[in-house]
Amino acid sequence: MYKKIMMMLLLSFLVLGAASAADFKINDGFVAQNEYYSLNNDTGMSLCTWDYNDEMVQEAYLQNDTDYIIVEGDNNTYNTTYDSAGDFQDLLSIATRGTIILDYGVLELAEFEGQEYVIMAYKEAGTPDDWKECYDELMKFNENNNITPLADAL
Repeated sequence: MYKKIMMMLLLSFLVLGAASAADFKINDGFVAQNEYYSLNNDTGMSLCTWDYNDEMVQEAYLQNDTDYIIVEGDNNTYNTTYDSAGDFQDLLSIATRGTIILDYGVLELAEFEGQEYVIMAYKEAGTPDDWKECYDELMKFNENNNITPLADAL
């Protein structure tokens, strides 16, 4: 429950010290929603940039817990799975769909203009197939901004 509250706070308020959307070249199709969050309405994918040194970011996105799993992926990235639905919605989803609704994403630790950031592409209510799409979108973001993922974010 604590993790869900943290995730919602991070998505609801700007993280101090994070680069603004204007500092990064956002991928085609994405529209900046606030200073650290962009959304592609056509694909339902989100791109987020947070200051790596923010303690809440490290706690919420770089550590496993019961609702959020992070594992090593390709090219110094990490695949994430997050149960954002909540217990009641999970039970309803199991009863109606036979599965739990999960969010899938890919994140990295990267340096941009001398500062380290956690950069994440994710899709809400997705499937494991979305990891590939998120990875590809993150690599486009890196190319657009001349970013190389740093090793050992965890």
